[in-house]
Amino acid sequence: MGRSFGGGGRSGGGGGFRGGGRSFGGFSGGRRSGGRSFGAGPSGPRGGWGFTPPRPPRRIYGGGGSGLWPFLAGMSVGRSQSRAAGGARGTSQAAGGDGSPEANGCAKGCLAAIVLAIVVIVITMAFGSFASCARSDGSVGASTHQREALAAGTAVETGYYTDESGDWIRDSAALERGLETFFAETGVQPYVYILPNGTSTSESELAARAEELYDELFTDEAHFLLVFCDDGQGSYTCGYAVGSAAKTIMDDEAIGILADYLDRNYQDLSLSEEEIFADTFAQTAERIMQVTTSPVVYIAGAAAVVAIVALVIYLVRRRSQERAAERAHVEEMLNTPLETFGDQKLDDLEEKYR
Repeated sequence: MGRSFGGGGRSGGGGGFRGGGRSFGGFSGGRRSGGRSFGAGPSGPRGGWGFTPPRPPRRIYGGGGSGLWPFLAGMSVGRSQSRAAGGARGTSQAAGGDGSPEANGCAKGCLAAIVLAIVVIVITMAFGSFASCARSDGSVGASTHQREALAAGTAVETGYYTDESGDWIRDSAALERGLETFFAETGVQPYVYILPNGTSTSESELAARAEELYDELFTDEAHFLLVFCDDGQGSYTCGYAVGSAAKTIMDDEAIGILADYLDRNYQDLSLSEEEIFADTFAQTAERIMQVTTSPVVYIAGAAAVVAIVALVIYLVRRRSQERAAERAHVEEMLNTPLETFGDQKLDDLEEKYR
């Protein structure tokens, strides 16, 4: 019958333990205010409604610095003063002194490159912060500790799903790509067991069913089994069983993250039934295998870089102004006639011995 539709949200379920350290539990999600169920038809589980929701592009699973200078360095002041320079200053520039065009050009180019690099860093960190915020929205929990993938061979590879309903999974390859991604990144092999719609809405019943099925399906302790049942009224209930070895990856936090992704994807009408599970497991693997960085870290880093940029701009402008003042003083001295100095000395002597 496929997914049903209604209104509401996910509710967490309890967990439990059984011999050998294996754990099990359940959770539920979806929409809660009634709704519609799709019947089988020529277009798959949703064919009874005669339409196929549009799908976005799917992701592939996988295991001019000189222009800033006038503003930063106040070069308009320097240029206006350099135009007023006399012949003596021209001689000094030709000699390649500190104020020479060659030296100024090198300094401007180097500083502009540095400032541009800092600006690029700020922009990159800002985008990183926004991306982190998007990944850390309230709909999905954070991963708070580092997990190490199980060693290769810990799990004896089996199939990846059973569809007792017979009409949930139409494209097995699409489903298995996401489950294989989870397996490759965590070392835990996932298995999805789909019951006919309406079989049960009890988390404890489905958790017990998952525990029974684990021994029937697997011979190791490195599998994660998800038993899924749609109620036909816009919501679903799940039970799960986690092998004792797989618990180092699929702890309570990781299961909560998987439940969050499943609830979000279940309500996304652009996803097919296969993609609900494929995306859920691929996204869960990506999230739980690294610590979720708080956006505050990116914001603080970006603020620090902005402060450094502001300091650099201030120091550059101040140094430029000081140099401009020095050049103006030198030019004034060079343009003052020598007789002026002589007359002043004579006046001073006359005043002294008068």
